[in-house]
Amino acid sequence: MRPFAYITLIFAPLIAMGIYWYFMNRSDAAFRKLLIKSFIAGALMIVVLAFFQFLSTILGLNDLRSLKRTLFYSFITIGFTSEFCKFLVLRYIILPKKAVSKPIHAITFSIMIALGFVTMRLILFFLNPFHTQGLYPYTLYAFISVPASIMFAVILGFFIGMSKFVKTRFFYSFTGIMVASFFHGLYNFCLFAPDFKLLSLFAFGATVIVFLLGMKAAYTEPETLQ
Repeated sequence: MRPFAYITLIFAPLIAMGIYWYFMNRSDAAFRKLLIKSFIAGALMIVVLAFFQFLSTILGLNDLRSLKRTLFYSFITIGFTSEFCKFLVLRYIILPKKAVSKPIHAITFSIMIALGFVTMRLILFFLNPFHTQGLYPYTLYAFISVPASIMFAVILGFFIGMSKFVKTRFFYSFTGIMVASFFHGLYNFCLFAPDFKLLSLFAFGATVIVFLLGMKAAYTEPETLQ
């Protein structure tokens, strides 16, 4: 492990503080309090991921010497579990609040949840208590974890945010968790494979999709979804 990689531990908290500062004079106290709550709740959910990683270790599923195990670990153990943890916080703790009055607000809180989660995820990654060894450079993973987490958060936040203002709430919620999990799993697989050409294509495609979803949410008013 290169010591330089440890600097990435401050990335997510700094971005979270930047978001809080941005809304300092643009929102009320309840909104800002919910931002802090989102970050803390996201950080606490790392316990669930750690538990499933522990189970994977016991069952030998973190031994990534075969394609099937790499796929399972990438898409289920890490991808789905991580996004499901964030989904639970966003959907059942944050979304019902009055502060979430627009789809773009759900994306904002989703990002805060993800920043709290990835902060603890990086600590877990550096400690590596489950001895999961990827073939990718550790420094690369450390530096791209935060931007990747933000991308997944935008995807999840978009669909969960839209679900609050439509009748087909289950469809949007299910789509959100599945799409976010797929992107997270594919990202993991590109690293574990390792296939950096595929990772580059993934990064480009995901960035375009995230940008379009963010713009869609920013210009969508709840009244137009009724």
